[in-house]
Amino acid sequence: MLDKLFNILAIPFNWLSRWDLIGRIIGGLFFTYWIYYRFGYLHSYSMPLLWYLENTQFLLFIIAYITRLKAVDRAVGFWQTIYPLGTAMLPFALSPYSFKPAPVTQPQLQSLCVLLLIIGLSIQIVGVFYLRRSFSIMTEARELVTKGIYRFMRHPMYIGSFFGALGIGLYRFSFFNMFIFLTFVLCQSYRASREELKLIKNFPAYNQYRKRVWWF
Repeated sequence: MLDKLFNILAIPFNWLSRWDLIGRIIGGLFFTYWIYYRFGYLHSYSMPLLWYLENTQFLLFIIAYITRLKAVDRAVGFWQTIYPLGTAMLPFALSPYSFKPAPVTQPQLQSLCVLLLIIGLSIQIVGVFYLRRSFSIMTEARELVTKGIYRFMRHPMYIGSFFGALGIGLYRFSFFNMFIFLTFVLCQSYRASREELKLIKNFPAYNQYRKRVWWF
């Protein structure tokens, strides 16, 4: 019963997946606006490198949206549309934005947290660079990617986001932020398992790939 209700809520997103050009435009515009919005926060970064790494990632997202291939198996239903979109947004609950202040509680951990952020963002940047035309936030199959960083880990975008979210969560430590972080890890892990089912269905070679390459 709940699945039927959730799938009804997902109908607009089903159409967004079907009309790929509209999805590309919306995705590209969203991340373009997000880069513009974040210019106002450059002055608040004690290490500007982090700001540039974050926005390099968003710039690559824009390029990926513009150039990506048409899905051979598009996203349908709540678990393939709304769920991955909502999961991808969870780390924003950890960050300090004008609509949600988040005080620094562990300044003594700044160096460790910055290191975690640099590692995480670097992994994500390399991941999206190799993913490029297969990039998607919703659960879709476009083209099998096994080269570059994907030779060593199946989900570099996710492991990179784990490092980054952990860095933010520790720097702005609270039990709520740790709850958000753990929820994010669990949700991303489940999201990855559903993506893998779709990849196995559309690309038989993926099953052998996943047997020889580490999950992360």
